[in-house]
Amino acid sequence: MKKLTRHQYPTAPVTNLRREMDRIFNELIPFSWRLDEGDTDITMWSPTTDMIETDNEYLVEVDLPGMSKKDITINCQDNVLSIEGERKRESKEEHNGYLRNERYFGTFKRAIMLPASILDDKIKATFKEGVLRVTVPKAEKSKRKTVAID
Repeated sequence: MKKLTRHQYPTAPVTNLRREMDRIFNELIPFSWRLDEGDTDITMWSPTTDMIETDNEYLVEVDLPGMSKKDITINCQDNVLSIEGERKRESKEEHNGYLRNERYFGTFKRAIMLPASILDDKIKATFKEGVLRVTVPKAEKSKRKTVAID
C-alpha cells in the first residue's frame, strides 16, 4: 500500500516577500510601535479615533478604555488638536499563562489638523465610559449653507 504525501510546490520569491510583509504589518496593527530598550519597556500606541463633521462642529471621539481623565491632556494650537496621555499597567507582575496579550500600555499622542475656521476658544471635552469626546465648533463663515437654485 502506498502512503499519500502532500505535494510541495516550489515557493515563488514573490510569495516569500508577501509572507514577510504580512508578518511585519501584522506586528504593527493596530498602529503601535514597541521600543524595548533593555529593562525599560517603552511602548507607544495609538488609540482608535473617529472624526465626524456636522454643519456646526467637528466631533473627535477617541477610545481610551481603562484610563481616567487625569491621565489625558488636550491642547489646540495653530489649528492642531493634540490629545496625549499615558495608560499605565496596574502591576509589573508577569503572567506566564498568557495565550495572547493585545492591550497596549504606555504613552500616546494624536495630532489632528483642523481647518482654519474653528472657534478654538469654545472647544469642549467630555470623558465617559472610556470614550473621550472633543467638540470643536465651526466659525460662522465655515458653516455649510444651502443655496437655492433660481
